[in-house]
Amino acid sequence: MNFANFIPAILGILGLKSFREEDGKKSLSPEERATLKGYGFSDRFLDDFAAALNSESPEDEPSKDKQYAAIQAILGKVTSQLSAKTEELEVLKSKSTADAQTHAAEIQAKEAEITSLKEKIKALSDLPETDPGKGAGQSGSAHVSFNLDDTEQLGGLSGEFFSLDRPYNMRAKAALLAAQGQSLVVAVANRVDYKRLQDDLGAFYRLPWRDRLQSFLRELPTIEKIFSLESGHQDLDTLVNIWLGEFSQADNTQDSDFDNVTKGSYEFDHETLRMYDVMFAYRFKNLKAIEKSWIGYLNKEGSNAVKLSFIEYLLAETAKKLHNEREQRRINGVRKNPDPNVPGRAMEASDGLYEYLRKKVEGHTDFTPNGGTSGKTVYQIKPFNLPKITPANIGEVFYTGTSMIPSVFRDTGTIVLYIPSFMLPWYHKYNEAHYGRNVDYQKNITYVKEFPGVRIETIPNADNHHRIFWTIEGNFHTYEHIAGEMLRFNLEQEDWSLKAWSEWKEGLAAEAVGYKYTDRNDMDGSRQLVWCNDYDLPESFYLEADPDTNPSVLLHSSIVTVANKSLLTITDIENAAVGQVISIKCGADGDSGVKINNTGNFSLLSDPWTPAKGEIIRVMKRADGKFIEIERITTSSDAYEFPADAATPSVQGATVFVTNANTKATAITDLTDAVAGTVYTIHGAGSTFASTIANAGNFALTAAITLKSGTFIKLVKASDGKFYEVERG
Repeated sequence: MNFANFIPAILGILGLKSFREEDGKKSLSPEERATLKGYGFSDRFLDDFAAALNSESPEDEPSKDKQYAAIQAILGKVTSQLSAKTEELEVLKSKSTADAQTHAAEIQAKEAEITSLKEKIKALSDLPETDPGKGAGQSGSAHVSFNLDDTEQLGGLSGEFFSLDRPYNMRAKAALLAAQGQSLVVAVANRVDYKRLQDDLGAFYRLPWRDRLQSFLRELPTIEKIFSLESGHQDLDTLVNIWLGEFSQADNTQDSDFDNVTKGSYEFDHETLRMYDVMFAYRFKNLKAIEKSWIGYLNKEGSNAVKLSFIEYLLAETAKKLHNEREQRRINGVRKNPDPNVPGRAMEASDGLYEYLRKKVEGHTDFTPNGGTSGKTVYQIKPFNLPKITPANIGEVFYTGTSMIPSVFRDTGTIVLYIPSFMLPWYHKYNEAHYGRNVDYQKNITYVKEFPGVRIETIPNADNHHRIFWTIEGNFHTYEHIAGEMLRFNLEQEDWSLKAWSEWKEGLAAEAVGYKYTDRNDMDGSRQLVWCNDYDLPESFYLEADPDTNPSVLLHSSIVTVANKSLLTITDIENAAVGQVISIKCGADGDSGVKINNTGNFSLLSDPWTPAKGEIIRVMKRADGKFIEIERITTSSDAYEFPADAATPSVQGATVFVTNANTKATAITDLTDAVAGTVYTIHGAGSTFASTIANAGNFALTAAITLKSGTFIKLVKASDGKFYEVERG
């Protein structure tokens, strides 16, 4: 809890400007504690608050809006007490006059309590008048001029209610700018906008807690903060760029003809923007059944089978889910054209950032400016041959890769290194281990240590990726056709059900990637504006295969099978390159699993492969199309077994381990006898009472993990004694 938000309220209640100090420390006197307890504060809260008064943690910086919320919370609590006491008083007064004398003392006591509570409410109600932490729609600062250039608040007005992340405020700003002859693209009004306006005006928050439908869905951070959003684009739009040759030379005017000494070139090129069609479609039905137990106050339509107020609430939550899916897709998406009458996956609706980069590295079919295709495969990024990134070498990789960028770009101060978000703690720990205190670190700003002109930016939602890339700041953008189109829900009632849908276009691309080569061997890296390392998904990450079909390694060399309609016999591996090592992991066994017979393309296998869930086979394709068996891996091969129910197992003498079939819920809290700098691999076993590791205590993970059969995690022990996640699968 951030106790700093309660300081203005408590000072106001006590009538103080500051807390008294004893021996240089702020404290509460017994009388002050007694006063605060009268306002409903518990002893535990007061103990924690007194301790927090002397905390200097930067995370405890007060928030004006939350200060106001704290005052409102206290006021609400005292108001509830007043309501309760008033009801008790009315009950006593309603008793017969014969008992009036008996209850006179109780009535007098209740009236005294009510008078005291009214005084407290008055004191609390007065606080917002002088407290700087104003709530939504209030301004605690002095009068300021209306500033339309403010990019955060409407006209520069303070308070959440005037924030420009509200669509209605953006439309107000657009209208004001239009009066001045300026244009601003804004989203078209929709139901969700009005719902948020209603929330801001307080209608939603006046509902009793017991009547609320609770949603714990939280919106993911948007990459639009680092890759700005542009509206008004169609599929196959052309983004034109130009490549300039060398122009300057020694003065050669004497005894020379002009045409003989002219020098230089202008080569126009283009990037073709791909905008993918995406949709949401759902049918609301059987709402009558939900009405009887779950809708509660949201049933404002009586006996009508279509509950529009309930649907409005669900669409507001759907809007958050659509946002989250789009943010995930913008990073991890791989477009797959849909099959008619078959629902598709969210991640297959459009290409994301890493698929976009992969195509620029591994080749893609070029488009012509008129929207046609040249039919040629072109390559635009020559990747750097860099070591695979680990916590132990991340600083060297960042330095080496940055130094390989031509200095004419690197030294401009406009180059940014983009990395998956999980790598930033690795980089900070690396710098601390090698240089002591990480002096280059600033909150929300990080640089490549050896190149302070190259800023580091983190990509959210990219935990499975190891690709890092450099480019000019502002080169990448996200694109849409019509602003806010995703949330323009269409509604159509059909009998006793309601259809809801929306359609939109989305895309992500760089304005300039690189010169388009038809032969990879001609590339030297000098004519490109995006640079990256030479691999993306690590071998330990397994990409899901499509069900009921031979696996494809077009996107990644490690594939995990999924549940099939029946036992699938794999007869080939699609898109396998000669000499490529491929890992196939069994994701489902039994009747929905897979098998590989030692016949046909797999005739060189030593035996048929009939795996249990979690087992892996690694093969390599040779020139004649047959696959050579490299190895077979089970979760326990080459691994030492932890004792059952072990919370602090020893890792002395080995680096690969497997958990045991525990007899009770078991949380691993430490790995004893571990050596700093050593990577330890722990495989899971079983499902009942599978060992767990929390992202807390001695472990710094990307998330907690349950080590069921078929899973693993790699950990490295740092000099601070903690274990940091290297990878998982």
